[in-house]
Order: sequence, then C-alpha cells, then structure tokens
Amino acid sequence: MIPRLLLPLLVLTSTIAHGQIPCENGMAGEFPCENIDLMAFLALDELGGGEANDIWGWVDPVDSTEYVIMGRTNGTAFINISDPLNPFMLADVPTETTSSLWRDVKVYGDHAFIVSEAGGHGMQVVDLNQLGGIANPPVTLQPNAVYTGFGNAHNIVINPEIGRAYGVGTDTFAGGLHIVDISDPTNPTALGSFAADGYTHDAQVVSYIGPDTEFSGKEIAFCFNENTLTILDVTNASDPALISATGYSSSAYTHQGWLTEDHKYVLLGDELDEGAINTRTYIFDVQDLDNVTLIGTHIGATSATDHNMYTHEGFVYQSNYTAGLRILDTDGVENGQLEEVAHFDLYPQNDAPSFSGTWSNYPYFPSGVIAVTHMGLGLFLVQPSGDLSILGCTDPEACNFDPEALEDNGSCVGYNECGGCEGEALFCLGCTDAEACNFSEAATIDDGSCFAIEPPVAQTAIQSDEPTTFTVEDGTHWFETETSETPLSIGAAFTLPVATEGQSVWVANSNGEYGVIGGKAEPDFDNGQYHPNNNYWMLFDVHQDAVLETVDVYSAGGGMQTIEILNGSGALVHSVSQVLEPGLNVFTVDAELQAGANYGIRSGTDEPLLWREDSGAEVNYPYEVGNLASITSTTINGDNQYTYYYFYYNWKMSSIAPCLSPRVEFTVEVEEVNGLGELSPTADRELIKTIDVTGREVRNPAHQMVFRLYSDGTTEKAIVGDRD
Repeated sequence: MIPRLLLPLLVLTSTIAHGQIPCENGMAGEFPCENIDLMAFLALDELGGGEANDIWGWVDPVDSTEYVIMGRTNGTAFINISDPLNPFMLADVPTETTSSLWRDVKVYGDHAFIVSEAGGHGMQVVDLNQLGGIANPPVTLQPNAVYTGFGNAHNIVINPEIGRAYGVGTDTFAGGLHIVDISDPTNPTALGSFAADGYTHDAQVVSYIGPDTEFSGKEIAFCFNENTLTILDVTNASDPALISATGYSSSAYTHQGWLTEDHKYVLLGDELDEGAINTRTYIFDVQDLDNVTLIGTHIGATSATDHNMYTHEGFVYQSNYTAGLRILDTDGVENGQLEEVAHFDLYPQNDAPSFSGTWSNYPYFPSGVIAVTHMGLGLFLVQPSGDLSILGCTDPEACNFDPEALEDNGSCVGYNECGGCEGEALFCLGCTDAEACNFSEAATIDDGSCFAIEPPVAQTAIQSDEPTTFTVEDGTHWFETETSETPLSIGAAFTLPVATEGQSVWVANSNGEYGVIGGKAEPDFDNGQYHPNNNYWMLFDVHQDAVLETVDVYSAGGGMQTIEILNGSGALVHSVSQVLEPGLNVFTVDAELQAGANYGIRSGTDEPLLWREDSGAEVNYPYEVGNLASITSTTINGDNQYTYYYFYYNWKMSSIAPCLSPRVEFTVEVEEVNGLGELSPTADRELIKTIDVTGREVRNPAHQMVFRLYSDGTTEKAIVGDRD
C-alpha cells in the first residue's frame, strides 16, 4: 500500500519531469517554498536508477554549458542543464565495483573525481571535455583513470585552485587525509597523509586568504572529525601540521561545514544533535587559526537533520534532509547570527529528524540555478525568486552590478584582466591569431575580430636613364630589406636612383595615417580675442595610438608659451614649450598618445596670449582628424559649451606603430641586349623608331616586349603595358 503522503510525489515523477513551477502563496506545486521557484525535475529512472546522493557541477569554459554531476548508489550521472527548464542526462559512469549508499564527486579543472564507500572502488577520474561531443545521449562512459591508492572513501575534497585531491574517510591512514597529486589528472599519484587526529568525515581545503597572516597563501584544511573542527596546514603535503582541534559541548557527530568566503568564519553542521532542539548551525570564528571560538548557533525553523551546506555570495545553502533546501543570509555572521531567507521543501511529508529527503546541493552555477538531490526521487533544479531576488550587488562600478537589486548582499567584485569578474576563470575574448593585426596575447577564446592588411601587388620596372618611381597607396612603408626594422620612407611613392645593376625595395601596406590635418583651419577674427587659455581647454578623443605633431596658434606677442596635454583622468601626460612670434606660429607638440577618451589640450602659461574664438564664431563639433582623433568640445560650462571653439587650429597627426601587411619586393631590372648596345646616360638623344621582337616597326605597342632605337645609336629594351 502506498502511504497517502507519498502520492503527490509519485504524481510529480510521472507528470512533470520538465517545466517551471513558480513559488506562489508558499507552494510550488506540491512543495512548500519561499522565494524559490522549481525550474525542472528529473526522476531517478531518467538518471540511471538507484538512489541519489552527492552532487557537484561543471561549466564548460569554451561554450559556458552547465553540467550537473550527480552521484547515485550504482554510478554517476552527467546532466546537461544549459536549458534549466529542459535538462537531460548525457552519460553514466557505472560504479567501479559494487553499489553503495555513499558516493561523492568533486571537480578540478576539466576532470571529475569520484569516490565511494563501495569496497575496492578507488577514485575514478573522468575527462569532462567529452561531454560536449556526445551525439546520442545517454551513453555509458568508462573512467579515464582509476586511482587505487585507497579502496573505499567516504568523501573526496578538492581545492579548485591547486592540483590536489584529499580522500577522507578512506580505508587508509586511520580514515584521515589521504593526499593525492592530480595536477596531471589522469595520472594521480600519492603525495602524503595525516592520521594523527583520526577519522575525517568531510573537509574543505583552501588557499588561505583570511586575516591570520601567519598562514597567508598557505594550503589550509578545515576538517570535520566527528567531534572536532580540526584545522591543518597541508602546504607541505608530505608533512601536514596540526594547527588546532576545537570541540563543542553539544557535539554528537561533527559532520560537515564550509567557510565564509572571506575565510573568517566556519559554519558547521552536526548530523546527530537534533531532536529536542531544531536544526542547529554552529558558527565558529576562525580569524585566529590557533585560537578558534564558537560565537553563535543558528536554530532553524524545523527539527530536520542537517547534512551538507555551502556558502556563496553572502548566503548559506543547506540541504537538511526532510526540510529540503534552506538559504540563510550571512549579514550578521560576525555577531554569531544567520537569517533564513528562502527554502524549498523537497520532502513535504514531514520535517522529522531522519535520513530521508535531500542529500546535497550545488549553488555555484553562473546562471543562478541550484541543483538539489532527493535520495528517493532524483534531481531538482530550482532558482531563487521573490523577495530573495532583490538581493545583489548594488555598486554600479562593480563587475557584477545588478540594476534590479534593492539590497546589497556584499557580493560586489571588480574586473579581472579579461574584463570578466574577479574570481572567474580567465577566458578572455579576443583575436587569437598571432599573424593578425589585432592579436591579443591575453585572449583565450577567439571572438572573430581578427584582421590583417593585404600586401601590395609586386611591381617590376626596367631601368631607364631616369630614376624609377614606384607609386602605391598612402601610408605605405618602404624598407631597405625584408627584415629592416625602420622604414626608409612612409608614403604613396618612393624613388630609386638610376643604377647600372638591379635593385629593389621592400614594400608593406599599412592601416596607418600620416600627416592628416583636422580642426578649424584658421580663426574667425571677427569673433574672439587674445586670452590666457589655461582656465579652460579643448577636449578630444584619440581613436588609435597616434602622435599629435603640430598645431597652429596665433600669438598676441612674442615669448615662451607652453602647451600641456592631459589624459581622461586629468593627469598631465605631455608638456612642451616653444618661443612664439607675434601672429601665426606652427607649434611643434610631438605628443605620443595612446587611444583613449577625453584628452585635454591647454596653455600652460598665461602669456603670450593666444587667440581664441568666442560664442559668435561658427563652430561645429566634432572635428575629425582623419580616423585618428575627434576634437569633441571644451571644458567650458554654460550656454556656449558647444559653440565656443578654442585656440588650436590645423591639428596635424600621424599613426604610431600601425599594422603592416607582409612585405613584397619591388624591383628595378637593368637589362642588356647583345648587338643592340647599352643604356646611355645621354639626355639629348631622340627616339628614331620602336621595333618588336620580329624586327617590325610598331607605332602603338601594347602588352609586348619592344626595342627603342635612338639617334645616338643606342638601343633600349622595354616591356610595354597597356599603352606606351
């Protein structure tokens, strides 16, 4: 006979395997809830059978696909949740030996590490990169490696920042830490152990960032050892050192816990202390690792037994067996206080202190989806909603600013070097082609922006008695050799002198601009006056690295004048002085400027006064200086801000270090024709006739080789193009 309270759950497993159910009026379908929606559910028979236990997750760094890795009594399921409303199982890795109620999984890099209390199981290693290539799921996968340094293990602990795994509750080292090098994931090797404090049921190992400076940057293990919170320095894996072991008066079975993200506090769950009192979460101050103190106890809303908990962005995510998922706010943790702000009860039958319902959860997916296991039903995907959704980062300057957040939850972080958020893996978008103009050494994922400059078409000319001039496009770089570092010239044309031997020049196109002029050509002398011009100044943007070569100024008198350039932050980046004559002066600035916005240019001295136009002058911002810069406005406030042109005219700018195409050789050939003579430098000779290779005279040669006969008896060989 099926118990009455189980009927809603059986209906769930058969009718709503997929589909969102919002939390409304305290219920999401048959499940009591607060501020958490049900996104989807997958039953155990869709996930490989058996019973569910531990859970972890992985995000593919290439395409950001999110995967749940769920332990079962008979194996491990790999589930694609990229669409959290329609998750599906991709693969199953069967147990290495026999079934067991206990199976645990963690991830390092792109490999999963799986242990079980099944006898002789060892540690399975699974390459997660293969998940994206599965065409017809679900499939059965075999582990890529198995570590057999231990047989059974209750749990596996991994610090994701360092290549070590810590087997705990194994059949080695009295059940203490069994340390394994997994830096080469498919070749795990033993590193060390710690057995002096006996059995470790669970642990968290971190690269320590807390306030105890004695241990800054070290590898610290926080172990839950049945009756103590035991802290170890495991930096030297071959010789771990005990820092402290702290008990508490009400301990029954110190089960599991997790650090706050600042490493100042440990939140600890005792699996057997419920009964006369509701679910308890112990709050330990660990700011001094040698002197740990219990500063508070959070009493939950139910009497359910606690199991696994994790912290993330200011919240605690607890899986409390029959009470389901509970989310607690850590704002008051320094005062020994926590506050429950959301829950989703996967076991609505009751909240009794027993070992039924949820086993664990994984709250670290970037999408905000939380994966939760139910031992007897399967996988639940849920997501915070309602009042909880008002929490977030309220700092508009932060990387993870949430414009919809009404209350800051302390999660704000800055930007990393890729433009992502601090703490995220560095997967920088950019051009990854080393041959491209915009190659980025920091880029790890190509964003399709790569571009290159097309080289010129090679040219060949026949030496005459005049210098040879090659003509291409503006901005072309001319080099003496294929490897010369400095160009001979930059421009649209280059001339090689007359020579008696063949010669060449190497040519590369560029995306640079040189000697471009912008801004107003000259002042409107009917609207303006001479002025000091250092209280306000002109603003401009630089679009690519360039040098501001010269500007024109009109001086009221003679004397030393200074021009200053400020960057977008207002810092002085260039200053140059020059003696001026009354009237027009070309002021040599030679300021090398990086691409950026809101540069300023101003006078650095009061006198001599320079002409500036006033509000009556005809001024129309912006003024473009080729594609290199835009003169955008001035710093003057008020009605004349955009009609008050300033006092620098005829800006001349050139590119700095533009991108070049591959170099192509342009050649000048000197040819001699036996019996017809050699080139003569005589300048007054006259052309008598032109003949082709058959000796016939041609008057309008085209696309052929010809010989020109001159009055001084010399002959010249030439290749004629369209028209001679």
